[in-house]
Amino acid sequence: MKNTFLKLIGTAAMTILMLAMFAQIQVSAQQEPPEDLTKRDLAQALEGSWDVQVTIFNCQTGAVLRPTFPAMGTFMRGGTMQEFGVGSGLLRAPGHGVWSYQSGRSFYNTFQFFRFNADGTFAGKQIVRRQIEVSRFRNSFTAVSASEIFNPAGILIATGCSTESATRFE
Repeated sequence: MKNTFLKLIGTAAMTILMLAMFAQIQVSAQQEPPEDLTKRDLAQALEGSWDVQVTIFNCQTGAVLRPTFPAMGTFMRGGTMQEFGVGSGLLRAPGHGVWSYQSGRSFYNTFQFFRFNADGTFAGKQIVRRQIEVSRFRNSFTAVSASEIFNPAGILIATGCSTESATRFE
């Protein structure tokens, strides 16, 4: 009787294990984000590295001034970030800055980079301030930016605007 009872338990356990192993599990590549995200979860939505496409335009007329060019931004926990863009028509150093969570999926970011003349001499700096909106699934964002360009003496010499679209670098 004892052997029969042990065989029954063993068979039941094996059946349950086999059911668990071969049961179909529904998986969706586009799962809905949970509705109960905390403020901390939302604030972390920007953290990571992003491939960015930047389009510079005239702030008053909206006319595109340069072809779209690539950039890359990395947002670190704690509110710091690094950025680098190419093709903007400038010789420039990487950008460094800060970011903060606003509300919902909105963030505010400011960074600056140093500009150089073609001969390598210092031409001043540029400060970029942007409003970022992260997508619902946190895998892309769009941004609107305003720039201030300063000469080597720190005098504002120009302003500019841009739009950006980004996808998470994975």
